[in-house]
Amino acid sequence: MTRTTAYNIGVGVTVAMGSFTYGFGFAAFATSIGQQGFYDYFNLSTSGSGEAYTNRILGAVNALFFFGAALGALIGGPLADKIGRKPSLQIAAVISIIGGALSAGSVHIAMLITVRTLQGAGLGALATLTPIYLAESSTPAKRGMLTGLHGFFLVAGYNVSAWVGFGCYFSDNLTFGWRGPIAFTTIPAILLLTGCFWIPESPRWLLSKGRVEEAWANLLRLHHDANDVDEIATHEEFYQMQKQIELEAVNPSGYWAILTIPSYRKRAFLACFVQLAANSTGALVINYYSVIIYTNLGLSGYMPLLLYAFFTFVGAIGNLGSLLTVDKTGRRFSLLTGFAGCMIAVIIETVMIARYVDVSSERQNLAGQRVAIFAIFLFVFFYGFFVDAASFIYSSEIYPTNIRSRGVALATTTYFVACITYVTPGATAIATISWRYFIVFICLTFITIIIVYFFYPETKGKSLEELAELFGDPVVVHLTNATDEEKFEMDMHIKNDLVAEHVDRSS
Repeated sequence: MTRTTAYNIGVGVTVAMGSFTYGFGFAAFATSIGQQGFYDYFNLSTSGSGEAYTNRILGAVNALFFFGAALGALIGGPLADKIGRKPSLQIAAVISIIGGALSAGSVHIAMLITVRTLQGAGLGALATLTPIYLAESSTPAKRGMLTGLHGFFLVAGYNVSAWVGFGCYFSDNLTFGWRGPIAFTTIPAILLLTGCFWIPESPRWLLSKGRVEEAWANLLRLHHDANDVDEIATHEEFYQMQKQIELEAVNPSGYWAILTIPSYRKRAFLACFVQLAANSTGALVINYYSVIIYTNLGLSGYMPLLLYAFFTFVGAIGNLGSLLTVDKTGRRFSLLTGFAGCMIAVIIETVMIARYVDVSSERQNLAGQRVAIFAIFLFVFFYGFFVDAASFIYSSEIYPTNIRSRGVALATTTYFVACITYVTPGATAIATISWRYFIVFICLTFITIIIVYFFYPETKGKSLEELAELFGDPVVVHLTNATDEEKFEMDMHIKNDLVAEHVDRSS
């Protein structure tokens, strides 16, 4: 089995800057709406008769950002198939830079809504393209770790953005207080764009385009093992990839094929549902409006922003723990544990707000407020450690190469549609029905646990090609449990390759 090299990890970290860019860009607005300068600049009221209008404006900005992200995801998938994973990442980074710069420079609310949509398109494409590349460039043994970089860097982007927003709160320039966090979203996008000139193109994409020599050269760069003189393990991996992609190349590969071919449709359901389920825990509502939630819990001044920064830090640490363990514990265990933990945390949160913290109640209670805040942190621990990374890993690894980019695009689009569904009414719902909004997430997460338990197969330890077997599709070459006949055929192929390489060197 191929070994995960330091170079492979370095490439993964570079590409994962796309996830960091998305996380930073998404969370920047969450910190900006915690700055009084934002409301002053756009003449928005946070109390009285103008509060409802302000909540609608925030909902519109969020909805159109996620609409742009959904479009970016849907376009990014086919683009990655047409021109390659690497140039698609570069284009998405450029759009993110332009969108971030214009968002920071917005002079009225209509401009902010428009250019935030453009930024959302670039960030949505990055959220789609990053896990595709990470999955395709990883080894079977460490695919969870490398693809899990997507979740870790995404939440790390949240966290860094939160600390930037916290720091900007203390600026004497109130306009910079909200513009600064958004302007800084261009920095990780620039770093990603620069790093993309160094990374290799995906070997699997190159094979799908018939560029065999380039594919072998790139795979050798990624998985070179100095202890394996003849690169036997890499040859075996390449042979399996080549044969499986040749088989899949004759199959349809568009969005329509995903919806009409039963084995593809099953994959799409599992990938899209896990993204919907992740959002149905209430994660994005809690994350996006946490500053408002903390304010409703009786905190004021810089404390809501400070707690948000610690909230995202716990999420980032959880994702780090996930990428280090998910290859051992498996995806099913991670998802089931995470969804159960999130549900329990939201139940505690809901009870505390309903019983002690509801602003319409006279039963304000300091202990209840503290338990409510603890429940929020308990939630992000379970979500970060068990759900966040695992959901992206699962939805990117179960597709065959010929439909992976479009399949991941559909899953990511589902994620953004769920964001629109839950986040858009979030500010209004929290202000009007309070704790009752979270009952929806408790019920949906309970349903999710049942579906994951009965319908989600385990995927750890197998190569991307061998996962086809879980969905009823043929696997040309097995590496994990190869038969004697398969081993003999593979050995003969590798020996012929080695002889050909020796002849080339001699000539």
